[in-house]
Amino acid sequence: MILQERPLLLPFLALAVGLTVADQTGFRMPLYGVAAFLACLILSCLTRRRTLFVVCVALFFFALGLCALSPWKTPQYPSASIRTMAGPQSLTLEGVVRSRPVASPDGTSLLVRTEQLFRGGSREAVSGDLMLYVPEGEVSLDQGDRIRFTTRVTVPRRLGLPGEFDYPRYLAFQGVAAIGRVASPEDVVLIRGAAQDSLQRRVDLVARRLGDFIRASVPDEEVSSVLTALLIGDQKRIPADLAAAYTRAGVNHILSISGFHVGIISYFIVMAALLLATRSEYLALRFNLRRAVLLLSLPAMLYYLVLTGSAPATARSVIMLAAFVLALYAERETDPVNALLVAAFLLVAVNPPSLFDISFQLSFLALWGICVIVPPFMERFVRTERRWLRTLLQFVAASCAASLATAVPVLFVFNQASLNGVVSNFLIVPILGYGAVLAGFCALPFVYLFPPLATLLLLIAAKMVLVSNWLIELFAGLPVLSFHGITRLDMLLFLAVMCAATFLRGRKMKTCLCLLLPAAAVVAHLFAPSGADGRLHITMLSVGQAESLLLRLPDGAVVLVDGGGYLHDTGRDFGERTLAPALFKLGVRRIDHMILTHCHPDHIGGFPFVAGTFPVGSFWEATPGGIGDQYDQLRAALDRNRVPIRQLAAGDGITLSGGVSLRVLSPRTLQKRPGMQANDMDLNEDSLVFRLSYGSFSMLFTADSGFPAEERMLADGRDLRSTVLKVGHHGSRYSTSEAFLKRVAPKLAMISAGRGNRFGLPSPDTLDSLERRGIPVWRTDYDGTVELVSDGLIWSVSSICSAD
Repeated sequence: MILQERPLLLPFLALAVGLTVADQTGFRMPLYGVAAFLACLILSCLTRRRTLFVVCVALFFFALGLCALSPWKTPQYPSASIRTMAGPQSLTLEGVVRSRPVASPDGTSLLVRTEQLFRGGSREAVSGDLMLYVPEGEVSLDQGDRIRFTTRVTVPRRLGLPGEFDYPRYLAFQGVAAIGRVASPEDVVLIRGAAQDSLQRRVDLVARRLGDFIRASVPDEEVSSVLTALLIGDQKRIPADLAAAYTRAGVNHILSISGFHVGIISYFIVMAALLLATRSEYLALRFNLRRAVLLLSLPAMLYYLVLTGSAPATARSVIMLAAFVLALYAERETDPVNALLVAAFLLVAVNPPSLFDISFQLSFLALWGICVIVPPFMERFVRTERRWLRTLLQFVAASCAASLATAVPVLFVFNQASLNGVVSNFLIVPILGYGAVLAGFCALPFVYLFPPLATLLLLIAAKMVLVSNWLIELFAGLPVLSFHGITRLDMLLFLAVMCAATFLRGRKMKTCLCLLLPAAAVVAHLFAPSGADGRLHITMLSVGQAESLLLRLPDGAVVLVDGGGYLHDTGRDFGERTLAPALFKLGVRRIDHMILTHCHPDHIGGFPFVAGTFPVGSFWEATPGGIGDQYDQLRAALDRNRVPIRQLAAGDGITLSGGVSLRVLSPRTLQKRPGMQANDMDLNEDSLVFRLSYGSFSMLFTADSGFPAEERMLADGRDLRSTVLKVGHHGSRYSTSEAFLKRVAPKLAMISAGRGNRFGLPSPDTLDSLERRGIPVWRTDYDGTVELVSDGLIWSVSSICSAD
């Protein structure tokens, strides 16, 4: 019965499951396998066994899902692919811009279809799409322009860090084979404008002109960026702080062009057309104008979809509204769930990777929640005949339903969710949705017809955006829901609840499942295994050309040694983007001891954010303390939270919990020298070196110490013998001397380094020295995040998150 009412339910679910299995396991169904299941499906149509037909439908679409991702996950690159040109040398390339350039406060990105490589005075044919980044300024280019530029081609790879964003997968789903970067817009040379003309290019030119007109009419960047997002879908220009405020306020959905925007615009077009058409007696007598004008919204919606960039949320809205328009025109009954299934199935069938787009997922889940919750709520609990009150309650129910339906997925992806939208929607949606969007949309045609009127209307819309931004700052100050423990099991149970609430018939069964499944998720969290298992866990995090080690003591206490970081200022917070997500993913909620070996940016970079986000029990550093801006930020965060600070020098010993002890080997007691700078190379030789012991197991942490520090430690005559050596200075040839290796006599070496780093680390000399002594090496650039576990007697090492 349910499959008759929802004919696309089974095909979509089977296709989605097949795509998910293929994405997570890497399994690919060959085409002949899909053909075999298609043959079975066709043959099942010849029988009267409905069950057999249903099974064959499910198997065919599941097999189709297993096969559909092959062009993106396992593409066949030709020998002349741009991907094969990756390397340290710079190449001069020529190609055609494939899509609308994306500008943001961080720069501009261009998708370029490469065609020619200039090398040694000759031309070579190349192929493949390259994502070109221009970190500063805006590039005045459009789709179809032929350009030339010089860049170093790289193939993006995962670090192998828990919780990291899978950037290579993201690019692969866009068909990008490699990436490149130029310093400024002047490094991109326009060879020929409109080398390849197309309808999409002409639409993009319209979008560019509209965006430029909006920015010229409204100079305030915070206002004009919101207006361009509302009207033409250009969200990337919104300043990061303002975008974060909209997210915390729970109304960031208003910035994404979706059903709300398209519905308002379509309704406006239909009512305006109806108003004009009814002025004609001839049309009024010969046509059913209410039905006829509905069709006018279809080309308008389609054009607006292309104009705004065809985002998944917009495409979903256009498909659903088109289905409703056609149903109304044909005087057929409409069903929102079936319309939602039609939109989802069409989008995923046309572009399978869209299933994994977070905007696609949240857009569908929000509307799914509204379809499931609002109708029964209004039917059972709203008895009033007052229209304004019913509308108000319906608005409240829709806002709550959308927030609830997206809360678990948002927590799973972003680790925090805002329920403030339940309140803020009351003000922001009318101001922006019914005010700024409508005024701005009315202005767009007059950009060409009568610019002064367009400017006036945009200024009216800008005033509304200005009020909205002010309110957003107030709502953004309200607390948000933060939880870092949502698992895949939670997501599976959440989807099961949504399916039960939507598709089950029996009220008792539906109620039981909707109560029992969330209860099962809560029980699973309450009885989750403790981090204290009586063993010492040492995790070398794969943080690129940087260093950070996480220690879990036998009793569950957490020690964080160094915080990684960027070698140069990128304007991004390493702690917020990289280190903190990894710690949360590993289940860290508190850091009992934070240890800074020295204040070079690749060791301290993530600490300021982490110290302000996690509870920290104590902070230890090498005497005489650190220097530099990042160190000052770290100390400010520690001081705000009143974290005890201790400086360590050679000879100090600390007894940690769980039977673990620590002995400091370097540096000797020092004083800060006048004029010392953060890039002073002495920081390496004065970095904190210590030996950690647990039973018969021991590990030597050498930070970035080199030959001078090693010679001092050898001269001091202290016990250096250790089971494991954390190799100094990322495996530099100026550290880990033969004499030092002989004294330490490790059974295992661990090195933190970034894949293909420009320093050539770890050095072949260091690797050869370790190999001659028969010491196995685990390194983050090839092994990803590495975990060593010991019970004090025996030990083992493994990769817990492999690198590409």
